[in-house]
Amino acid sequence: MALFAEVAVEAARALDRQTYSYAVPDGLDVVPGHRVTVPFGRRNTYGFVVSLGTDDPGVEVKQILEAGPDPLLLPHQVELARLVADHYWVPLIECVRAMLPPRVRAGASTGSGPSSRQKRHSRLLELALGPARHEPAPPLKPEQSAALEVIGANAETLLHGVIASGKTEVYLAAAQKALSDGLRVLLLVPEISLTPQLVERVRARLAAPIAILQSQLTELERAQQWWRVRRGEAMVVLGSRSAVFAPIPKLGLIVLDEEGSAAYKQDRTPRYETGWVARRLAEVSGARLVAGSATPSVATYHEAATGQMALAKMQKRVHGEDARVELVDMRDEVTSGNMQPLSFRLLKAVDRTLENEEQAILYLNRRGLSTYVMCRECGRSVQCLGCSVSLVQHAEIDGLVCHYCGYSRPMQQSCPYCGSRHIRGLGMGTQRLESTVKKLWPRARVLRLDSDVARGPDAYFDIWEAFRERRADILVGTQLVTRGLDLPAVTCVGVVDADLPLHFPDYRSAENTFSLVVQVAGRAGRDGRPARVVVQTSNPEHYSLRCAATGDYEGFYAAELPSRKAFHFPPFAALAVLTRTDADDARAASDAREAADSIASGPGAARQGVEFRRGPDHMKLRTIAERKKDVLAALESHHDLWVATADAKGQPHLIAASSWWDGSFIVVTTRVESRTAHNLAETGLAKLGHGTPADVILIDAELETSTPVGQADDKLAGGFSRAAGWDPREVGDDWAFYRLRPRRVQAYRGYEEIEGRDVMKGGRWLA
Repeated sequence: MALFAEVAVEAARALDRQTYSYAVPDGLDVVPGHRVTVPFGRRNTYGFVVSLGTDDPGVEVKQILEAGPDPLLLPHQVELARLVADHYWVPLIECVRAMLPPRVRAGASTGSGPSSRQKRHSRLLELALGPARHEPAPPLKPEQSAALEVIGANAETLLHGVIASGKTEVYLAAAQKALSDGLRVLLLVPEISLTPQLVERVRARLAAPIAILQSQLTELERAQQWWRVRRGEAMVVLGSRSAVFAPIPKLGLIVLDEEGSAAYKQDRTPRYETGWVARRLAEVSGARLVAGSATPSVATYHEAATGQMALAKMQKRVHGEDARVELVDMRDEVTSGNMQPLSFRLLKAVDRTLENEEQAILYLNRRGLSTYVMCRECGRSVQCLGCSVSLVQHAEIDGLVCHYCGYSRPMQQSCPYCGSRHIRGLGMGTQRLESTVKKLWPRARVLRLDSDVARGPDAYFDIWEAFRERRADILVGTQLVTRGLDLPAVTCVGVVDADLPLHFPDYRSAENTFSLVVQVAGRAGRDGRPARVVVQTSNPEHYSLRCAATGDYEGFYAAELPSRKAFHFPPFAALAVLTRTDADDARAASDAREAADSIASGPGAARQGVEFRRGPDHMKLRTIAERKKDVLAALESHHDLWVATADAKGQPHLIAASSWWDGSFIVVTTRVESRTAHNLAETGLAKLGHGTPADVILIDAELETSTPVGQADDKLAGGFSRAAGWDPREVGDDWAFYRLRPRRVQAYRGYEEIEGRDVMKGGRWLA
């Protein structure tokens, strides 16, 4: 009987079809999960078998050419890939790719065994694979024992425990039970920075080989660790969000530590939320799931509170004491004359900490030196050419970087919009905070922990180890410092700007604010020494901050839930983000709006908004002739321009004005007594701008004539009114028409098109 295979084909990633049918030749042994070589079009490529059957597909099919010796994916992984693909509307092949390291996916043999070229391991792997100092398990407290019983009796459990209540000990006890039953364990953490400390505790407590899967490993190390997991050599797998796709046979327990962390969301294809995938993994593998946190997401806690999953609570600390949390109103600091980013009370708290030879953590969830660069003349910030966000100044490159798409450029010396040299970086990121701290406490040893300094495979480990061993006094960092770190000498924590997440346009802004403040506050007072937390805010009355100051999760949950219900936000609705990409911005925008309106018209659906972002992957370089065509089309179809002028002393002025392109001149109108009119009379020069930062048209023009509206003939006044849609003659006699002759025209879309951006020079078109 003929056998047919459905194959997710690598070469078909950009196509709409999920799988393709192939015939399995006699003598070829394949099962779902096998990597196979197949003909596709005029070439051969590879793919992965996702199902087998004897039903004839009804079309002529080609045969599989060859297959690997063993399936790479386990049966439950193939099922999980289908669930993720269906839920997140992503091609099945992308989900399969996420389950395999690049070297394994491409069929290379490297990583399946030791490498003669490998000189050293990452320090994290040395910690995981080296000698371990075993420690006996401490006796569990009554709350911990009760939580362990709940976990053992239920398929899914939310473990809600206050800071330092001993959640990790419960995880380890549950893991030991699974190991004693011959099952394997998956431990997931949201931040890579949490991995070293957890590795130490797992090695000390569980007499079982472990594997590490996270993005900071080299490609070879990731392949080696993946193979150890696939062959069943590792009994415990520890990693960040991508480890949820690990090929773990006989999986018995999944631990999702710090449930609700934003770091569990993957924002690259395939996009997914690790908590959702972990629950599906538990379903298809039969493993138990434990999601633990002191600040669980509102949606997850609501599920537990309404009986959709089990709930275990631990409300008492097992060591240390709660730090005293103080909300500092920064509006009072300004009134008292303090213009520094650090309040007087935070300065005193750090002073006292350093005098006592203890450690402090200062938290600011913004990277970079300055969060934006702004012109003091026209008030505009320097923005990314592809995204609707301001560029962030970074000291290490002496330039500006977009934190969305990675676009970078040198630091501006003059304003790109009006030409003014009065341009400067504003706002504070962790780099500027680090510099400020070093100036305030010159004798203190200062470390910074954010994704800019922690790029290498050992960077997180080195910073964490240095601070743990007290080779530094103050740690400045982003959210990497907020969760899970157990550092006994930390007795002072400062939240430099608690309002950042609170004002973010996200329905979870209050939840994120509460969570971050509670988590970072929990880094202080771990060993019982008196500790202090200073939270700087301009909204001390907000319920998320008031509840965070007292560690009152129940109070926050009760205050947050009514607004979620009123506005139909999770847990009372499900939200989806759909992305439409196209080389043509207008087409992408039109299609996105049409799709949003269509979806919103369905039962139970509502449109929340449409956001447009353009990235370098969608850039197509145009010829000069194409740019000229686009410029003329824009001038003929759009009748609003930015008009920048300057007086004889160089003082700039910018307005938005209606315009008309008559085929040779650009005609604008403004009041005769306006600054623009006076500047044109003095210099006769103007700079015109059209489009967005992603589609720029800049025109240097000189004044040809100026005509009061009362003296304009019908050709001039009528042509303008028909194009612009209004007649200045009906407004008043104090207006005039200004005919501007283009002398230079520049057109570019993105940084890649800046070179060769001139379309006209000296009043002559270049094409």
